[in-house]
Amino acid sequence: MNAPPILRGPALALLTLFMTLSVSRFVAATTAQRLSFDHAATSQKIVALTFDADMTPGMLRELKSGKVASWYNEKVIAALRQQQTPATLFLTGLWIETYPAATKQLAADPLFELGNHSYSHGAFHSPCYNLFPIPQSKQAGEVQKTDDLLKQYAVSYKKYFRFPGLCSDAQATKTVEEQGYTVIGGDVDGADAFEKSPKWVASDAVTQVRPGSIVILHMNGGRDAPATGDALPEIIAKLRAEGYTFVKVSDLLKLPPGEPIRHPVAVRQSAAAPRTTAPVSSPWLSFFRWSNNSTDRSPISRR
Repeated sequence: MNAPPILRGPALALLTLFMTLSVSRFVAATTAQRLSFDHAATSQKIVALTFDADMTPGMLRELKSGKVASWYNEKVIAALRQQQTPATLFLTGLWIETYPAATKQLAADPLFELGNHSYSHGAFHSPCYNLFPIPQSKQAGEVQKTDDLLKQYAVSYKKYFRFPGLCSDAQATKTVEEQGYTVIGGDVDGADAFEKSPKWVASDAVTQVRPGSIVILHMNGGRDAPATGDALPEIIAKLRAEGYTFVKVSDLLKLPPGEPIRHPVAVRQSAAAPRTTAPVSSPWLSFFRWSNNSTDRSPISRR
């Protein structure tokens, strides 16, 4: 067998330049796509359950008027405690203001760690389902206001931030990271929003989990996420039967990040450019979100 020819002079220089440019483009592309930590790259059967405590101005009005009895699904926390299952909880500022005693109790429980889910659960990038837009000039304030509330009511918390609706772009991510926060997404949609069947929620969550997954669920309850608490025991039992161990997001962050997940919106469109395409579709576009107008909700069908 003949030995391959040895590259010399211009040919070698050209190949070196090509390889350098290819690596640079790959790194740049990877950096541009990674707007959040969505799951860990690991073969260990570990999984993190996360719960968002959403609260918009519209939801708060419903609570004050008596239309909704509560936006705190205590069944979720009871199931986690009963099963001794750790979790990471992302709280909106309005939720903290509404449930300050609960916030203190959750922060003091070693099973849980708390993160930031904005103040009023608006969109940091639009369009974002039916969420009302947060102007870029006010986005830092949305993060900081909830940070101040966490400092006030939580004995400890993590500088983790989850975008409402998971809608973000490079500028919004930069705004959050400049305040010392790590952006957390997820790769498993529990699909509990507006779903009344606990078995369906459990099935959706369990079938999507892989080693290093971050599962996204809700703890605000009401009619917006009524089945989560009842679905949790089945989710926990089935995943443990499959050999999974539950951890917190902080545990996953000690591992390398997995491949980025394409969340619904990733690129800020020019205000002058017409919107000709729908938001980028994620593998789990069943992630329902709602606006601050509680009578104007249009969940995306997941059937």
